[in-house]
This record gives sequence, structure tokens and C-alpha cells, in this order.
Amino acid sequence: MRVALLALLLLSACGGRAAPEGPPRDGVLDRAAGSARDALNQDQPVVAGRLYAQALARARERDDPVAIDAMGFGQATSALARGDAPAALAAAQEVRAELARRGRGASAGLLLAEATALFRLGRMTEADRLARFVASRGAENAEAALRAHFLLGLLAAGRGDLAGVVAARAAIGAPEQAAYRADAVELEGAAALLRGDAAGARVHAATAADLRRDSLDYRGLSRALALQGAALERLGDPAAAADAYLRAGRGAAERGEADAARWLGQARQLAGGRADLLAAIRQAEALRER
Repeated sequence: MRVALLALLLLSACGGRAAPEGPPRDGVLDRAAGSARDALNQDQPVVAGRLYAQALARARERDDPVAIDAMGFGQATSALARGDAPAALAAAQEVRAELARRGRGASAGLLLAEATALFRLGRMTEADRLARFVASRGAENAEAALRAHFLLGLLAAGRGDLAGVVAARAAIGAPEQAAYRADAVELEGAAALLRGDAAGARVHAATAADLRRDSLDYRGLSRALALQGAALERLGDPAAAADAYLRAGRGAAERGEADAARWLGQARQLAGGRADLLAAIRQAEALRER
């Protein structure tokens, strides 16, 4: 799941003709933060993580808690983008503890990054608690709250809680941005599947996949493809379901994500004796061993 980088806008360079009001800017910090943000937006999370680490060190040298929070958020987000949930959790919790020692709470963005890492690590109870807290802070960060509601929907879907999925979908509303529309449609698909409406789930999953692709959210795209696979399996089309799981698993394997093994395993179970599918699954599995 991608996390909006709005917190970093506070540290971006100001357009340049007139000197900004307030204390002087730290050019080194601004340049490091801007380069890190650009690297992350260009799907270079390893580079972004290194640059955010430099920016975090500078923020600590500056002894600026707002900058420390923002750069810690960036570092955790970069780790999530490269599929390293343990590193993301460690970064978020380290900065949160540092802020707590100053008597300050963490931003909604930093807490959302921590909740997302917990979710990916299977620590669902902790992820749910933290996501609910972020969702309650919409006045501080509306985009983080939207993503927290989506995370709550995924958590509800995972435990088969239809009411929870429906509530999360309702909380997202009718956003204009494609990424948030994809969140809403994906939850509609998850709810349809829980209701037993596999045909509806398939349609919603296909729409979510298109929106994820347009948003360049390839992790979300894999998740939507896996939802398609589940719907197709319910519809009694194992070959098509296997292909959808294969496509989901192959993308996850390219990114080194843990979900790849589960989705490719489901593809293999449904492939039957289809030689073409089995060959493609073996190729995707090989990606995980690189």
C-alpha cells in the first residue's frame, strides 16, 4: 500500500524569488529531502531510503522534531516500498520513541507507516489499534486518515468481517484521486466476495486493478489481481483463477514481497495439468530465488 508524502511538503524548497518568512531554511536538509522524495516517486526505494537516512541525520543535527518526524516517515515509507516491513517498523518506532522522549506525539503519517508495517508482518491486532487511531485524526491529515480506513478494511476482510469492510468503505467516501478510488473499489470487491457475490467481486477487482495500474501502484495491482483470482475460483473457473494468482504472484516476486509465495502457491493448486501455466509459475517462483 503507498503512503502519501504530504508531510514532506513542509520541508520542500520554497519557490525562490522572495525570502520566506520565519527562521532560515536548512538547504542541506531541504536538498536531501527533495532528492529522497524524487527517488521514491521514481520507484527507487533503495536510493530513497539512503537519502532519507542522510536527511534524518541532518534533522537530528538540527534538533528539529518536525523534521525528524517527517524524515523518519520518509525512511519508513521507503522501506515499505522496497518490501522491507521489519526495517519500516524499526524506523517508525525508533522515531516515535525519540519524539516521545521530547513529550511530542508522532504525526499521523508516521503512525500510518508503522501500522502498515505491522499489517505486513501479520501483527493484526496492533495494526488495527494504530490504524483506528490514525483514522480518528482526519482533521490533522485527511489523506493519512483515508489510507488508515483502507487498512482497516483490509484487516476486516482478512478476518471475514463484512460489517467492518462496509464501514471502512463508507468512511472513504467518494474521493476523486485515482489511488483512493482504487481503495474504495477494492473494498467493494472484498465486501462482494464476503457476501457470496463472486461475479460482482470480479468486476470490482478488475476496476481496482485498472485504477492501481493508472496510479503506478503495482503492489496494489497485485492485490487486486489476487482478489480477481479468488472471485474466479468461486465462479468455478480454476484456470482463469490460476492465471490471476500467477500475475499477482509474479509482480510480488519481482518486488521481493512475502505475498508472492502464497499467491503462486494458490496458482499452482488451481493450475491442474496446464503445462503452460505450470511453466509460467515456475518462472515466477524463480524470481523469488534471485
